Amino acid sequence: MSIRNYLSTATILALAGYGLAAAQQPDTAPAEGLTDAFVSLDQATKTYTIDWPEALGTDVTVEVSSSANMQAGKGEVIGEDLAASELSWTAETLDERHYFTIVPEDGEPVRTALRLLPLEGGRNFRDLGGYETKDGRTVKWGKIYRSGVMDGLTDGDYAYLSSLGIQVICDLRTAHERADEPTDWRAGEVDYLSFPDPESSGDMGFRAVFEKPDATPQMVSKSMADGYSDIAHEQAPAYREMFDRLAAGEIPLAFNCSAGKDRTGVGAALLLTALGVPRETVVADYALSETYVDYMEEFTGNEDAIDEDSPYAFLAKLPPEMVAPLMRSNPLYIETALADLEAEYGSVMTFLRQEVDVTEEELEAIRSQLLR
Repeated sequence: MSIRNYLSTATILALAGYGLAAAQQPDTAPAEGLTDAFVSLDQATKTYTIDWPEALGTDVTVEVSSSANMQAGKGEVIGEDLAASELSWTAETLDERHYFTIVPEDGEPVRTALRLLPLEGGRNFRDLGGYETKDGRTVKWGKIYRSGVMDGLTDGDYAYLSSLGIQVICDLRTAHERADEPTDWRAGEVDYLSFPDPESSGDMGFRAVFEKPDATPQMVSKSMADGYSDIAHEQAPAYREMFDRLAAGEIPLAFNCSAGKDRTGVGAALLLTALGVPRETVVADYALSETYVDYMEEFTGNEDAIDEDSPYAFLAKLPPEMVAPLMRSNPLYIETALADLEAEYGSVMTFLRQEVDVTEEELEAIRSQLLR
């Protein structure tokens, strides 16, 4: 990539993943409205804490299983006749994924799991399950994963991932990014998909913003938001293949970019919208990325990540407050992207039909595969 294109769309979207350690933060409380139940994990003690709404009642049973498809009443009971709305449980090992089912005395069981996978070298690798749709259905856990760069995954991580049965990986990165941080998937046989670089190489307006003597962080944020719908258009061929694979039942499926927040974030927003998840939940899921990864700290704290010959060197010389908006998962970005698609096409679903070629038959197949 030449210096001339140092502020191309692909460059900006790779920034937070370029040559940086794949650090993650532990799960913390979700944004309001994300889910009815929530799981956190203290990895040092292998202790899970499961929280659920008090509305489920005062006679609750909690079960655990390593299968996302386990029916209520078939899992291992780890708490029963519970009056509290919280339970702590210590696992013998973290080598497998744990799914929890909260079974009230009256009413429907609620399944939940740790959203961010507890990986040593993962970057924002998380499950899109558990979100409720407008018509009262729920996205199944363990069927669709979103992630950032995977080159830091350890042998232990791959042992954990092997139990998930992932069949397809859609890598949204450019050829340069894939060569720089290659994915060496070792968690079973998968269909690893990569895509030609987008024909467009627009700069999302950043060049003009940074050249202004009176440039402000707010102006950078606005440029980021204004250019975000470009991602949906540039990645349409990749999203098309992802939707096709989901419709064909090739699940579990994982999709990723470098940071796991921009190209992946738009893809997740489109998929959740197609499933009927409310807009506020779609936005909240997008915003979770900066809860799990401190992109700005990684960018400024790794002296080896950017050398003077790098196309990113220019940004490294800018004041941190000017770079910070590029590292964010600001709700404004995805809200603007979705609003721009609605303004252009009438609805996000029309964009999916016209540009991603999602047919009604495929949409029904995807919903039947991913919703319960």
